[in-house]
Amino acid sequence: MSIFVAGQDIGEAWLNAFQALAEAPHRQLINLAVDIADPLAEDPGVRSALEEHLAWLRDTSAEGSWQSVHTVANTIFPISLYTPGGPDSAERFFRNATTADRGRRHGRRSQWGTYIGRLVDYEAPGGTRVNQLENMLRLLRGDRHWADLYEAPLTYPGETTTDPCLPSADMTVIGPGDRRRRGGPCLAHVSITAVEGRLHLTAQYRRHSYVARAYGNFLGLARLLNFLAAESGHGVGGMLVVGTHAEIEQGTRSRELVSAARAAQGNVRPIETSNRRLGASWKDLELPPRALDEVL
Repeated sequence: MSIFVAGQDIGEAWLNAFQALAEAPHRQLINLAVDIADPLAEDPGVRSALEEHLAWLRDTSAEGSWQSVHTVANTIFPISLYTPGGPDSAERFFRNATTADRGRRHGRRSQWGTYIGRLVDYEAPGGTRVNQLENMLRLLRGDRHWADLYEAPLTYPGETTTDPCLPSADMTVIGPGDRRRRGGPCLAHVSITAVEGRLHLTAQYRRHSYVARAYGNFLGLARLLNFLAAESGHGVGGMLVVGTHAEIEQGTRSRELVSAARAAQGNVRPIETSNRRLGASWKDLELPPRALDEVL
């Protein structure tokens, strides 16, 4: 059964969805749809409670990848590479993001690239490289305004696997250059709709982990939406994120996290959307010290 959860800002939406998962059998839901009315706002209290829990997990858990919210958000939209306002700000971001992603591919732990790499430098069938965001912007900036022509797949229909440990079926989460068949990208598709001067974003995750990834993913998608809107002359609308399989990971203290986040909730403010001015400090985010260590 599908579950629909709503929130006014990123923090409230994440917390409402997390609580629904915490109360679900086996802490998992099928087709969890989360509606965020204002994706350019978050609740630092909710985020700080989550960052504290992530820091605790990094210190105590031998399993899992427990990164900060900031780090996860940057896999979708690295804000340090985007400086808005200039006539070529989008093009400079594309160059910076492509260069950074290609550098990561040579790393020892690189397996399937990054989400931003698949958006700006996607290896399509035949080996051609496609900048999906550039294609979207070209259409959004055009004289003829289409409402529903902006789709970005982040998966590739792969070959049938012969690995006996995996199902004998066509895999859809790998690309021509990927070196693994599981643990690949969980974000499957991003869709943009342009109506009455505003852009709205819908994202589909085949698997969505709500402690390690969901809040950061919401933040990264919101920054991506803001980028497309700002660079095409549109306003920012709402955001819907669907996890076809949403879960709370094993080893996390969901009840404690819900309680801490509810107690800290109530101070909503705008999110960061671009590179910070020279001399600015991340400390004004008022995040827990251990979360700031990863940002800084």
